[in-house]
Amino acid sequence: MTSPPVVPDRPPWNLRIGRRVVNLPMLALLTAVWVLLFGDLSPNTVAGGLLVGLVTMLVFPLPPVAWGARLRPAAFAVFLGRFAVDLVLATARVVAQTLAFGRPPRSSVIAVPLRTRSDLLFTLTAVCVSVIPGSVIVEVRSGTFTLFVHMLGADAEDTEEARRNVLALEERVVRAFGTRSEIERMAEGGLS
Repeated sequence: MTSPPVVPDRPPWNLRIGRRVVNLPMLALLTAVWVLLFGDLSPNTVAGGLLVGLVTMLVFPLPPVAWGARLRPAAFAVFLGRFAVDLVLATARVVAQTLAFGRPPRSSVIAVPLRTRSDLLFTLTAVCVSVIPGSVIVEVRSGTFTLFVHMLGADAEDTEEARRNVLALEERVVRAFGTRSEIERMAEGGLS
């Protein structure tokens, strides 16, 4: 008889100390920051960094974070290309609106319920929207995955186009970084 394979209950890069879990890559990062702060790569500095990092991780534990994303190179290239175009066009629109003397600037706050249910993809989309000139995130409702975006240059007639633009950006983010199930949900256009 063969025994069943042993499946580890924790990733190999985690170390359990009592009831706490220490993530070894994070400990290495904290140690590197410590060494950089002191500017000295001596054994004492490295040992001190390890000790301070370990104590910090044991006293202030963070919940485990699942990455939950996949980088898809072709979709990432499309995302980057279109994002660059969006940055240039948005900058030109902001400049044109700034130089339009005598006309009051138009703007609207629009609610955009996103289709993704991944916190990571939701955050990436919000960051991308806020980086584009002329758009500012004024509120985020993570419970309903809704962004409230202040759009410069958008009035009542332009809100649907602005909403479509945010949803198109979300789709490019999901296609570039999302899991297969997120991409399928996006293709179906439904909410989970």
